[in-house]
Amino acid sequence: MTKIDDLWLYDQAQQAVAKIDNRLKSTPNRARLNKLHSFLTEQQAQAATLTKNIEAKGAALTRLTALCQDLERRLELELSEFSTMEKDEECTAAEMTEARKSMEGLMDQITSARKDITDAITFLEKASADYKETYAKAGKAKKEYDAVRAACEEEKAQAAPEREQAVAAADKLKAGIDPALLKRYTAIRSNYANPIATVENNQCSGCRMSLPTSIVKKVESGTGVVECENCGRILYNKQ
Repeated sequence: MTKIDDLWLYDQAQQAVAKIDNRLKSTPNRARLNKLHSFLTEQQAQAATLTKNIEAKGAALTRLTALCQDLERRLELELSEFSTMEKDEECTAAEMTEARKSMEGLMDQITSARKDITDAITFLEKASADYKETYAKAGKAKKEYDAVRAACEEEKAQAAPEREQAVAAADKLKAGIDPALLKRYTAIRSNYANPIATVENNQCSGCRMSLPTSIVKKVESGTGVVECENCGRILYNKQ
């Protein structure tokens, strides 16, 4: 058996481990867990945004309330002064007109502030309701998430003996691989899930590109390590 044959057996053992891992990642429970995780992440982001908006609008409401109260106090004072002016025979018509304009301006500001306050309260009521709904949905999803996660852990525990056996087989084969060849294999595996490709109909089974006759013959001879000129996978002649 050549060193490339040893590497092929090691790769098959590695693929067996990967197959178990992929099987665990593709179960209905795992798919449901991933979906729930995405949903919870979205709900958390939405809740954070709602909280930020509620805090900002609450602060704005506080400022608007203070502003409205200040305007109302100023209007009350000017109304009192206007009442005094009406009784003052020396007060001119121009002064009375100016006073009325000032009070009308204050009333317009008060009306605008009150509208903004009403809008802010409406916003806060809706945002608070949305937050409660989001929190309730997230809470329900979290309970399901915990249950599904437990089911996934059980699946993982059940597959553990099989996986440990596959890993042990791979480790045993790994010990007999040339370090330099193993390093090259590992580097290729960082790019491809299947770093070793067989030669099929004079093509690389990995990238499906045609191989030169000289390359095919060298792979068939089994005299050395040959890589695909196109994808870089290690080529193997599976007899």
